[in-house]
Amino acid sequence: MKRAYSNCPDGMKVTICGAAGCTGQPLALLLKQCPLLDEIALYDICATCGQGMELSHVDTKCKVSSFSGRHMLCDALKGSKIVIIVARNNCDTFENNAPIITEITLQICNTCPTAFTIVATEPVESMVPIVSEIQRLRASYNPRKLLGCVELNCVRANSVLADFLRAPPEAVRVPVVGGATPQTMVPVLSAAVHPCKISQEQTECVTSCIMGGTEAVCEAKGCATATPCLAGAYAVARTTINVVKGLQGRKDVIQCAYVDSLGTCAPNCQFFASEVVLGPSGIERNLGIPELSKFECCLLCNCLPYVRNEIARAIWLVYTMCQQCCSPTCVAHPGTCFTPPTVPCVPPTNWTCDFPDPCRDEYLASICREMTCMCGSTELCWRPRDVEFDANRALNLTHQMPMKSPACSTCNVPKSVRIEQIYRDRVKES
Repeated sequence: MKRAYSNCPDGMKVTICGAAGCTGQPLALLLKQCPLLDEIALYDICATCGQGMELSHVDTKCKVSSFSGRHMLCDALKGSKIVIIVARNNCDTFENNAPIITEITLQICNTCPTAFTIVATEPVESMVPIVSEIQRLRASYNPRKLLGCVELNCVRANSVLADFLRAPPEAVRVPVVGGATPQTMVPVLSAAVHPCKISQEQTECVTSCIMGGTEAVCEAKGCATATPCLAGAYAVARTTINVVKGLQGRKDVIQCAYVDSLGTCAPNCQFFASEVVLGPSGIERNLGIPELSKFECCLLCNCLPYVRNEIARAIWLVYTMCQQCCSPTCVAHPGTCFTPPTVPCVPPTNWTCDFPDPCRDEYLASICREMTCMCGSTELCWRPRDVEFDANRALNLTHQMPMKSPACSTCNVPKSVRIEQIYRDRVKES
């Protein structure tokens, strides 16, 4: 017999892929307390039945179901409105996590193509483009229903700034743009909502503390490969709850996320982290990059090569999956075989594929060629992050982004701070 876990046929079901991991377990506990959810499906390669039984003892209305093994992934995804991907390899690198994300994404396309997908597997800057391109090939891509979770940067920025100002964290909101890693994130303290202004020296100090948060956690835990799993789970849970509120009709839900900005936020970057407005259709509006100071403009220019490289090697991976299969005995056509190749192949000059929609194939090829030319050589797509970054290329900003002048020459206070001050003045007058 088939058990019905949700309160209604159209209940809000959330599937956590990677629920048995160090991030998935506290994430499931946090979501179990949310009154907006009807069912949480726990999925992982290893057993999740014990975790599911333990969570079912928590006295909230949200039901819990457990699924283990690759053959149960489709059952876990069936009927899901939101899919959270926190699955990861023990060695948290692009090469190790990309096959995991690929497998889950293909099942999402087959089982719940209209579900809202939240990607929290590192590196987020690469995993989100992989999901988008696979969904695009399967004709199920909706940029309004895909985001990468970078809320941990915002949570950390709010806490650090609030501690520095000795203010309650609830009164502080710092937008973080760029990406998810210390090399790609740009905390926009000049556009933060906080009770007072800080000097340039203090801004640089606070920014350094925000960027070094993950490293500080690893040192405190005494393990170089440790992850901020508890704070990360809280950040993913808050992002998920905001998405649920938006899908259920709540207006003006603002969330910082790594999304498909179509190159409108940063030059030659299809994906970029910024504040977005969530609603019933998913991501309804991208608020873009706020006004930046000179220091923040410098950080943004330095992060762009990293973001471009992450996007380029993600698209390159999907491109090679369409071009070559790693199994010599595979009889599937390269356009329908999604097994990652063991060695990345060099693209031919006249790349063709018999996939039903040749426009999507040419899109992949053109994006890959353009980003390869702009970012340097094809080697940029596959070397490890610490080796592939060229400091000399980063200093040469002429091919990346024109230097910006100060955000506002006539107004020293950012727009967001001015609006907040106006609200405070109105409250005092009333």
